[in-house]
Amino acid sequence: MKRALIAAAAILVLAGCTSEVPTVSAPAEPEFAAALVEDQVERILPETFEELAVADEAADAKLLTDRVGGHARSVRSAQYKQASAKGGPTPPELPANSQAVYVSAENVWPRMLVSVSEQPSDELTPVVMLWIQEDVDSGYQLRSWAHMVPGATLPAMAGPATGAAQLPMTSTATDPTPQKAIEDYVTLLQEGATSELNDDFAPDSYRERLFTARTVLTKAAKKAKGTYKDVIKADIEGSYVLQSADGGALVFTPFTVDSTFTVKGAKVSVPATDKPLVSGKLTTKVTHHYLDFIVMYIPGPATDSNPGVVAADHQLIKVAAK
Repeated sequence: MKRALIAAAAILVLAGCTSEVPTVSAPAEPEFAAALVEDQVERILPETFEELAVADEAADAKLLTDRVGGHARSVRSAQYKQASAKGGPTPPELPANSQAVYVSAENVWPRMLVSVSEQPSDELTPVVMLWIQEDVDSGYQLRSWAHMVPGATLPAMAGPATGAAQLPMTSTATDPTPQKAIEDYVTLLQEGATSELNDDFAPDSYRERLFTARTVLTKAAKKAKGTYKDVIKADIEGSYVLQSADGGALVFTPFTVDSTFTVKGAKVSVPATDKPLVSGKLTTKVTHHYLDFIVMYIPGPATDSNPGVVAADHQLIKVAAK
């Protein structure tokens, strides 16, 4: 029986190899009361990285409890499993030092804390990290992170001593609304580079590499007399929006990407580093499940530019035999 090797996870690496390090704009003037004061921020961030360091040392996601949760815990758990394979990759380090911190206004729940890290290395771009506090009785938890795309910049935002307005996804304060921008972007991702929506968004490496992966895997499937298909969905309910100083917004949205490779008369296999993520017995079909996170900037009304993805990570969390 022939064997078809599926290496989808290795094709889309968004964080590395950039010659131009993104920069962060200066903070805006205070307009809102902040949900957090600087002393609280200086306590939450170190506690998060201390918890993460302990879990990383033990390679045990069960140790991610108070300060790391949600999608961040799911992604780290998958990275620990991959690291357990022979020659497996070390989970990427999240830089503890910040070059910018944004917080939401105090009158909105859930509340947000966003940190933009310093550049971790010459090969990697800064990391945008999102903490969420669900209610007054809950602590702030790191929920998601993404590396900035090469060449991207963040807009001017309220600093840690002030609060940025938190907007609903349906807010008409931006054009398009945050929900419309994300939904159109998902349509663009599904339709590909020839989509009529391509010119409605600034260029970004996330979709370019997603399109490249699709092309490579489609050709590989065809060569093996099989098929390839990916399904991309945005978690609108799990998205958050912070207004920028120019009247635009930063939109933080989790994505799921399910990439399915099917062949006939052959047994599919995956790279050794992905085998710890396999669920079921691989035969003629395999689906790679990714939990992605993007940050999109929608410019304000006086800015003559299109919405664009400024940060994105593509994270494999499961390989299913169906």
